[in-house]
Amino acid sequence: MNHIKKFDQWLLENAFTTPVGIAVLGAPAGGKSYSVKKLSDVSNDVRVERTLKKGVTLTVDILRKEFASKNPVEQLSGFVKTFYLMKQRAKEDEKEFGKWFSDIKKLWIEKFSQFLPDLKVTVENDELLFNGKPSLDNLSDLEKVDTSGLLNKLDRYNDYKRVVRYFQDLKQEDAVQKKLDVSYDEAGDEPNKIINNVKKLHKQGYVTDVFLIHPKNIASNLIQNYYRVVTGGDGGRDSSEVIVQAYLDIEKNKSIYTKNAEEVVKVKSGELQKASKPLKRANVPDDERRGDKPIDLFVEVQPMEPKEAFTTFSKKLSPEEKNIFVACLKYARGFENMPTEAIKALDDITKTMSNEEALKVLVDASASKKYVFEYGGITPKFIEKAQKVLSK
Repeated sequence: MNHIKKFDQWLLENAFTTPVGIAVLGAPAGGKSYSVKKLSDVSNDVRVERTLKKGVTLTVDILRKEFASKNPVEQLSGFVKTFYLMKQRAKEDEKEFGKWFSDIKKLWIEKFSQFLPDLKVTVENDELLFNGKPSLDNLSDLEKVDTSGLLNKLDRYNDYKRVVRYFQDLKQEDAVQKKLDVSYDEAGDEPNKIINNVKKLHKQGYVTDVFLIHPKNIASNLIQNYYRVVTGGDGGRDSSEVIVQAYLDIEKNKSIYTKNAEEVVKVKSGELQKASKPLKRANVPDDERRGDKPIDLFVEVQPMEPKEAFTTFSKKLSPEEKNIFVACLKYARGFENMPTEAIKALDDITKTMSNEEALKVLVDASASKKYVFEYGGITPKFIEKAQKVLSK
């Protein structure tokens, strides 16, 4: 009993001073926001509640909006610094960061070189040059060119992917220096990057909790995704193109998280209270039995099964919206690389609607223009993709 008293005393003394890092991972449209809110409600842990409500948020979607609100020169300076950050990261670990460096390099070569002709942007020997001079030493040149309307030419999602990582890096470094709690959510389909990030927090004395929202059947995510597309949630963004691959990548590499965790817990989304005691046990001192692991607690959360998810979200829709919802899922059933169990679940949900009927429903919805939102919805572009699948 003495060791329990010692732990309780440690917890009492450190609950308000030990910084916490929380990562919420999972393929897009997996209910991460819901799980985080639920977690905060049921955890009964002052550290978790404090981090989720008042900590520094490093979530990519939130940081993208913040970064994109800055003036053009500040943003362009960030794109320059991202080039060199990713160059350094790729040099340190080509396998993990080589593509990220290629992405930002390609953006400067193919887009910024056209959008900023007066700068004569070039990339030579992996150096970014303005008028033949090193860009990093000549950031003031950005103030001399016309940047009006420039950033509107960029894709706010794809073109900002890498610069947001640079911005995230800055934010995390600042938070760590100030010993502030941090939280973020992302796909988690590149576990080694997540582990490296958590290691940085771990070395700085943070308690690190990682939650993976991961269904048995990826159809659950697709159902939530198309509910958002139809209703305009998350700006109507259709994440389906990356959902399946992210899920498969997570499934393949999930063991990397468990191997790097001192304690592992598996719960259903409706039973998050079962993670409450392990959360309270999570602490900075390493578990002697398990070695020096960067993750203090890893919680795998299983969200709703497809049938339950469909029933839950369908109830919130009008008859017209539900019809469009089913048509979207009929389209999703034909995606490449779909796991067999996902196909079976979607077949069961959409069995009353043929491909031809689904396409007509979607075409009519697009023509009505009632389902077009900030980042997507049932748009002409969406119809183009659906036709390729539903016309087979």
